[in-house]
Amino acid sequence: MPATKRRVKAAATRTERRRTRNVARSRLWLIGAAVVSAAILGAWFPASALYHQRSSLASASTQLHQLGQQDAALAQERKNLTNQAEIDRIAREQYQLVTPGQQAFEVLPPSGANSTGSLGGGDPDANGPVGPSTSTATTQPNPAAQSDTHSEGTLARMLHALEFWR
Repeated sequence: MPATKRRVKAAATRTERRRTRNVARSRLWLIGAAVVSAAILGAWFPASALYHQRSSLASASTQLHQLGQQDAALAQERKNLTNQAEIDRIAREQYQLVTPGQQAFEVLPPSGANSTGSLGGGDPDANGPVGPSTSTATTQPNPAAQSDTHSEGTLARMLHALEFWR
């Protein structure tokens, strides 16, 4: 082979090798950029969104469970409040109400008892507020009071109810 042909052939192979190297580099950069882009998109967007959705779904599920329990408790309370005996019991215990013809009495401790655990003893503010269920109110029917309430006027009934102030 002549020398010029060898030079042309060597130049062509050098150019081809250079071109092949550049193509390989370009492909490598393209593959690397695609991998990095996929990693960024895969890790950043869907993963964080899925994580946040999962945590909000868990909190919503917990809240739904709590609301279900409250709903069941309120349904039971509603069912209980349709019973007249339950209504009367709550009226007596929590509001010290009595049916017409009954009188409410509250038994107080002796005046000399100053223990902190008893009602009315010591500083009233020392124990904090007392709930209605801690009172010892009792009711007794009073047939005479039933007939008197219809014949008396409003002012007379109020004075009779506030008789302990005298």
